[in-house]
Amino acid sequence: MRWRIALPSVALTVLVVSAIGGVAAAQDRTLTYAQAVAVTAMDTAGASIGTVYPAGYEGMFLVYDNLVRFNDKMQIEPQLATEWSTSPDGLTWTFKLRRGVTFQDGTPVNADAVVFDIERQIDPKGNPANRPLWDPITAVKRIDDATVAITTHKPYAALLATLAHGSGGVVSPEGVRTHGDNFKLHPVGAGPYLVERWDVGSEVVLKRFEGYWGGRAPFARIVLRHVPDPATRLAMLQSGQADVIGAVPPESVSQLEGLAGIEVVARPALRTFGFGLNLNRKAFQDVRVRRAFNHAVDRDALIKAVFRGHATPIDSPLSPFTAGYAPVGSYEFSPAKAQQLLAEAGWKPEGLELTLLTPQGLLPKDVEETQVFQGFLRKIGVKATINKVEPAAFWDYLRVPPDKLTWDMVLFGFNPSNGDGGYHLSSLFASNPSRTERPKVWNFTWYESPRVDGLLAEADRTVDPARRKPLLVEAAKLVWNDAPYVWLYAENVIIAKKKELKGVEVSPVIFTLLRNARP
Repeated sequence: MRWRIALPSVALTVLVVSAIGGVAAAQDRTLTYAQAVAVTAMDTAGASIGTVYPAGYEGMFLVYDNLVRFNDKMQIEPQLATEWSTSPDGLTWTFKLRRGVTFQDGTPVNADAVVFDIERQIDPKGNPANRPLWDPITAVKRIDDATVAITTHKPYAALLATLAHGSGGVVSPEGVRTHGDNFKLHPVGAGPYLVERWDVGSEVVLKRFEGYWGGRAPFARIVLRHVPDPATRLAMLQSGQADVIGAVPPESVSQLEGLAGIEVVARPALRTFGFGLNLNRKAFQDVRVRRAFNHAVDRDALIKAVFRGHATPIDSPLSPFTAGYAPVGSYEFSPAKAQQLLAEAGWKPEGLELTLLTPQGLLPKDVEETQVFQGFLRKIGVKATINKVEPAAFWDYLRVPPDKLTWDMVLFGFNPSNGDGGYHLSSLFASNPSRTERPKVWNFTWYESPRVDGLLAEADRTVDPARRKPLLVEAAKLVWNDAPYVWLYAENVIIAKKKELKGVEVSPVIFTLLRNARP
């Protein structure tokens, strides 16, 4: 009798041990993400912030927590702040902090830490980056250990979006004091993973932060590995060497979709693309010429040929997923209409050859789409020569005074990384303050419109989203009709992962977010 009872006991013991072992194995798993770009820095402020996009931000969203965060629908949710309110005049925002939270170095996340972090962000000398996001803030002060108040120059509708931005990750004051300028390589935050090992330019190994306030992270480690070659990333996923891969080429999507155990995730993003027109050139000072160039482009054909359909033609300067978006117009593909407008403008193409500037390897399919655009222009009698430049040198062609510009048209894509349409429109289309200096942000076409400036300024100080959106829509419509760009498309972010892997978020801000990933 005892023998019969013993058998199930042994079996039960084996089952229990096996189950425990299975749980332990799952908890000890490592997730490997093959990135197209290397993580070279993970500070939220300072000169290095310009080098972290996009790979560094993907690491930063694992290491840091923000006061608030975007969910996968780009809506604001609490994170280190549990609630907030605004003063009647819209100038002061008061945030209640989550209690009992610590940074990865064991120091407390309290009001003093948040004040230190935001003062670091709003100091233009120490932090020259992301100024349009942080300049509206005048001060931050401690109310009590779990309450802070942020004051702005004027009502700042996009404050929550700024705090949810990648640069809004709250840093450990002790970590910054300890590491100084090298904090970018020794980041300390309050997120679910901390840096264990870093071979700069090759890979970052992050390990689970056991003291994370939000519960134990599903993976023991996350490895962010730089794999620049798309074919190698695909092979790593298929062989099991990677669990997630970024920047999947559009032409590889059908191949991956046919493989068992692999899932392709494609999501429309916030970054919109077009060819910026140098409005200092006499040829582009007639709006009929600018509109003619827009009518010359078959956007659907370009998207099909270059991106295999994985992009969306735009009907606004803003992506459909950007706050403040509404469709504001369209330019039908009509070479005949383009030629008619050129004739009305007195366009004489004889002897005139325009310069098309594009980076080579910085933007998705940059050279290929520039060549397609060149072909569309040729069909309406416009000659254009392509100038390809290395990615590192590209920005130097844009951020210069108007008399230093050496191009007529340039391929560009802007990503409003705080998700806000006012930030997008102001960055590209608010008038520059001086023609003897470089553009303040990204208005390198040197577009000017007092009406647009007024609408954007009013939208900036209008906190109520219902009142603010019509202002942004009107500004976007004016810009669209003025056509300082040949408007093209909003890109799709395409990644691939093991089908069994859950919780991987593809943000419209073009980041792959792994903090909620689980086996």
